[in-house]
Amino acid sequence: MLNNQVRILLVEDEPISADITLRMLKEAGLDSAVCVRETLAAGIRELDAGGTDLVLLDLGLPDSQGRNTVRTVCEKFTTLPIVVMTGTDDDSMWLDVLQDGAQDYLVKSQFGDRELKRAIRYALERKNLLNEKESLIVKLQEAITRVKQLTGLLPICSDCKKIRTDNDNWVQLESYISEHSEAQFTHGLCRSCYEKYKKDLPPGSVKAGKTLI
Repeated sequence: MLNNQVRILLVEDEPISADITLRMLKEAGLDSAVCVRETLAAGIRELDAGGTDLVLLDLGLPDSQGRNTVRTVCEKFTTLPIVVMTGTDDDSMWLDVLQDGAQDYLVKSQFGDRELKRAIRYALERKNLLNEKESLIVKLQEAITRVKQLTGLLPICSDCKKIRTDNDNWVQLESYISEHSEAQFTHGLCRSCYEKYKKDLPPGSVKAGKTLI
């Protein structure tokens, strides 16, 4: 749900364009937490400080131009949604900045507060879905790695059943499996072991009908 608490960084060097965008944000009810910076370097310093939810990014800045501006921000802040704003109405540029990692592209003088609000909402939603997807991919890759670690030949002691690790240490089988998988262990006695150990118990110590299983 889009609300007035969205923390927005506006990177724009033209005062008139910045004022117009700020007015639109106010009309859209999104002006309570807006920070304005006039250069890419200043914008990056602000992002490094944390606390930003979304970036409104002008392509033509004093210290950066065109796609390089988008690439720099997207590569450094991979989880942040970015809406590009430019005076260039170019379909190829629109596709380029999306490929570089931006979530939306707005042409100055061709959008109002409603379009800006919609672009911000969609950018937040799209990036959130992408971030969740990336997180799931990482978790899946980690799970596959753990599974691979449990495949192949494991050097195990035929007597105590300890496993030899890559650094030539011997660890308990349970410890090795717990470390390399999501498995957890509970301990007890199987029926055959129970019957074997029961023979060594003092007479009368095992009640009828009671087992350790």
